[in-house]
Amino acid sequence: MADYPYQILINIKKPSRYLGEEPFFKKKDWEKTDLKICFCYPDLYEIGRSHLGINILAYLVNQKEEYLADLAFAVGPDLENALKTKGYPLLSWNYRKPLRDFDVIGISYAYELSATGILQILDLAGIPLRAHHRERDAPLVLGGGPSCGNPEPVAEFFDAFIIGDAEEAIFEVFEVYKNWKNSGKPRTTLWEELTKIEGVYVPLIRNQVKRRILKDLNLETLSWEFGIPVIELSHDRIPMEISRGCTRGCRFCEASFYYRPVREKDPFYVINQIKKNFLTTGITEASLMSLSVGDYTALKTLVKKLKEEFYLNAPCRKYSFSLPSLRVGSIDDELLEFIKLGRKTGLTFAPEAGTERLRKVINKDIDIAQLIEDIRLAKKHGWTKVKLYFMIGLPTEKEEDLEGIYQLFRTLRKEVPQVSITVSVSTFIPKPHTPFQWERQISLEETYEKIKFLKRRLGKNLRYHHPEQSFLEGVIARGDRTIGLVIERAYQKGARFDSWKDFFNLSLWIEAAKEVGVDLNTYLRERSLEENLPWEHIDLRVSKEFLIKERAKAYQGEITKDCRFDRCSKCGVCNEEIKNLLSKKELEEVKLDIQNKPLFPFKGVKEYWYEIYYTKKDKAVFLSQLEVIRLFVLVLNKLGFPLVYTSGFHPHPKIVVDDALPIGVFSERETIGLAMYESGLSTKLQGLEFYPGLRIVKVVERQEKPSLKREKKVYKIEPLTEKELWLNRFATLNFPEGTEMEIKKQEVWVRVYIPNFSLLKFLKQTFELDNPLSLFKIVKY
Repeated sequence: MADYPYQILINIKKPSRYLGEEPFFKKKDWEKTDLKICFCYPDLYEIGRSHLGINILAYLVNQKEEYLADLAFAVGPDLENALKTKGYPLLSWNYRKPLRDFDVIGISYAYELSATGILQILDLAGIPLRAHHRERDAPLVLGGGPSCGNPEPVAEFFDAFIIGDAEEAIFEVFEVYKNWKNSGKPRTTLWEELTKIEGVYVPLIRNQVKRRILKDLNLETLSWEFGIPVIELSHDRIPMEISRGCTRGCRFCEASFYYRPVREKDPFYVINQIKKNFLTTGITEASLMSLSVGDYTALKTLVKKLKEEFYLNAPCRKYSFSLPSLRVGSIDDELLEFIKLGRKTGLTFAPEAGTERLRKVINKDIDIAQLIEDIRLAKKHGWTKVKLYFMIGLPTEKEEDLEGIYQLFRTLRKEVPQVSITVSVSTFIPKPHTPFQWERQISLEETYEKIKFLKRRLGKNLRYHHPEQSFLEGVIARGDRTIGLVIERAYQKGARFDSWKDFFNLSLWIEAAKEVGVDLNTYLRERSLEENLPWEHIDLRVSKEFLIKERAKAYQGEITKDCRFDRCSKCGVCNEEIKNLLSKKELEEVKLDIQNKPLFPFKGVKEYWYEIYYTKKDKAVFLSQLEVIRLFVLVLNKLGFPLVYTSGFHPHPKIVVDDALPIGVFSERETIGLAMYESGLSTKLQGLEFYPGLRIVKVVERQEKPSLKREKKVYKIEPLTEKELWLNRFATLNFPEGTEMEIKKQEVWVRVYIPNFSLLKFLKQTFELDNPLSLFKIVKY
């Protein structure tokens, strides 16, 4: 099967998320590569495509001549049902190959509630769910991601995991796999050989494993490109990692212990990566990624240089940057001015607890006076909304700590009345490998009591994470292999996308647990320090003694300082080779590999308009008008066309369009108008085909903005089945005034002379159809 058939895609919600074939993706000769690897994310395309891990790994693998890498994602229940009904497999994103045809399937275990997505991918790929059921010729199923600190709940679905950083380890896995593939030896031999690689855990062997750590992120061999996603993503920007790891030591934070030590990228490396990705993708926004961006030691240097590169020397303000994880005390005038130059987003601060006492318990060393000053500063720079994030159910929490959340809210409202404050709370989950891994998680009843308490005080200013989802997350996070049985049974019952409120159904999990004979609540109990925890054999290099010591300090209300800026806390991670790697380069030291000049030619301030006519056929019929516009902008940006951007707070290209064409309708001539800073570009635009079915067929250059409204629209309707029956029905049909219909050569032709007439709506109402496009092929001329 080359692709999903039209008849499947036309009957599902948002078919564009399954189209694949990203513009400018460089395909290799399938037969000439030694290994084929597919990196999968167990959520929908618009969620998973922006995930940093699979993007980095897929790009690095594709730089090796002997390897080939592609991506794949979970699918919505409607497509899943259609594929199973028709017997079609899940396809990879760009090569459109069944996943069963790949040698290695890498699946990200990024968060616990993605567990059923992992099973869906394996199920639709036709790969046995459990590793011990797989024949020798089945793909190697490889896992990785931050939730692998405790892989046990999903362990038996994987052949192996890479615990920690995978950029180097994954190629060692491929070498072992290649040698085994040609050896003729059984699958058990592969598993045994994989255990010899540092950082690789093989569940069926249950080997002790030490987390793999990448010592330096600044290697040129680790630079990567994002590519052009087909549709808008939930985080539709370049994810640019500026550092990895955090040593703030918040005692609830699994990531803080999973990613130690801190390894920062040099500012010049980050800027070159951003420029490279802007140039190769056409995307104009980047997110500076880190567990705590405000702690990046070269932040001022980086921001100053980014401002110089993308604002001061550019003819228009089309670029923007987001800094999603700012710590209290890390913002200043310069940083807020920089953020404002792009798209001004909301500000979120995370006090985590309502009282200083409880903040000391969790090692959240922040100054509330500084928080007030930060919000005042934000207000000065035009911010009118701020979100505060807290956890409920923390160890030693009392009612006065909950009251402290409200009192802090009141204080901020009083001190900065012009800023709207929203309080967001979620349930504390005692995650593995943290000082709180032995604590209990509060019950659902306790959670709702605490939320009720806060609701009475905060009213509409309170937001809270779904407690049932936190309950399940806690169960899986602290689970063992028995929970794997529950996951499989819940999947069989229909559990999907459990991190989505629209899909989540706890009752399916409770039924599954009952059938397996498990009480889910037992996984949320307090554990003794002597108990053998399900994740003990996964060594993150943070010593158990350190975690016990930190737990004791929590109950004493003692703060442990950040070892980047204070003495070593002796957590056990660092040694002669592995240590915090900080970048403190000054601006004068930063030398860019890419010349400091505007990213596109600038000929002056005069604008030229281009009236572009294009086809919308093949796969492109499943793209909405907004998705087509987005692709036009990204592709033309990438190709260096000097698009004109608006001024104001949210710059966007100057565009005019005709009426939107419904998804699923073919067209021989759609129109879009774009303003550019240069004339004489028509010949360069003519003939461009940047997505299957999107091809520019005519370009007219104009001095002024064109009007694209057409006085007449012509449609051809072709019945897909029972042709004679439908032609007879059309022959007796009365079309409304302002339209004409005729039947010639076994086809129905409709001419529309009136505005706002919807042919699809007319056919749906007249013939009482749910979806006319499942019965007719409609082409606009």
